[in-house]
Amino acid sequence: MKSKVSLSRYSLILTALLYGLLFVGCIVTVHEEVAFFILLSIYVVLILFGLMCGVAYIKVDSGYIWMCSILRSKKIPVGNVESVELFQPTMGAIRIVGSGGFMGYWGIFREGDIGRYYAFYGKSSECFLVRMKNGDKYVLGCDRPDVMADYIKAHMK
Repeated sequence: MKSKVSLSRYSLILTALLYGLLFVGCIVTVHEEVAFFILLSIYVVLILFGLMCGVAYIKVDSGYIWMCSILRSKKIPVGNVESVELFQPTMGAIRIVGSGGFMGYWGIFREGDIGRYYAFYGKSSECFLVRMKNGDKYVLGCDRPDVMADYIKAHMK
């Protein structure tokens, strides 16, 4: 089963604004060589980060939960999943490392009620929490979180 991740309005605006400002900055500084190459370098790095880490879709097969970006995927063994439940992260979550809106929400976060978790979602209203047997937690999001959570539960051992 595969389900795409839709970005929140905030994420879309933040991502477009950041890319747009850097693009305009590159155009404005095209005659100032040092400033142009600094802005261009930042622009290219952000594009690569977005392609490697930005949320694209969640895929589940009989063995793994795949968190997929455009250029990279990370997998979680379904056999190591302890529980799956619908979950809505709060805006009070503390970002330890990762993105709090640029190309979605991804990285390591900390929240008061569940502790430290790995996030990979686009909208906080479309999330589910995966608890692993080793204590790790993943907050994942996709367009149909209830269907995806039920599908994962059906494949747990």
